[in-house]
Amino acid sequence: MASEMQPNQDDSPKGGSEDNRRERAPIETPDFFEEELPDLREKLGWTQANVGQFFGVSKITAHRWEKHGDGETEARKAALRLVAECVDVSSVQGREVGDVLLDAGVVRAVTGALHRSPGVREGALDESIDWKRVFGVRDRLGWTQTEFALFLGVTHSVPAVWERPDTWESGENPLGSAVRAAILALDLSSDPGWPYHREPKSGWDDLKTRGLQAFYDEVLELRIDPSP
Repeated sequence: MASEMQPNQDDSPKGGSEDNRRERAPIETPDFFEEELPDLREKLGWTQANVGQFFGVSKITAHRWEKHGDGETEARKAALRLVAECVDVSSVQGREVGDVLLDAGVVRAVTGALHRSPGVREGALDESIDWKRVFGVRDRLGWTQTEFALFLGVTHSVPAVWERPDTWESGENPLGSAVRAAILALDLSSDPGWPYHREPKSGWDDLKTRGLQAFYDEVLELRIDPSP
């Protein structure tokens, strides 16, 4: 069965011309970590350790993000913009928003925001992903590995690594929490079997050229209200 599902490992553009390199360049949005993260943390009442907790990384790693911009991926930036918007639209104070989101983590925050119900708890999922699911999402969308990489803001060769069964044999997740959240959101949004999660207004062919942030802008809504 695995051999039948094994994805094509060589669907990237051939050649090394400048045009091909430009086509492979990830879609990037403006910087966030060094410029806006300190102010956002203050609103949420988060320490750098809390940022690490939200993304499932160490305090040292989160410190490097904010100090030097290291690790500022498109998936993390898009998740932090969701958090910033949540602070702006929620009817509770920023620190209460921070507590709720910290308890949820990035994967549940993103998938909860995709659900048609308000809030972060209903519809939030934190499911594991393997190479078959990564391939299945990309295959359903009809995207090449290169297009998938550009959308997520990663190097064009990375999805080929994700879709190799041996990449997952160690038991460690090679995606990182923010990318796992993004792929789960794509899966839920594109699968008719999940009707309570929003679909984008734009077509998938349009979104693949605009990137993850454009997708999140169309489908994610997150607001924290007082507990009943």
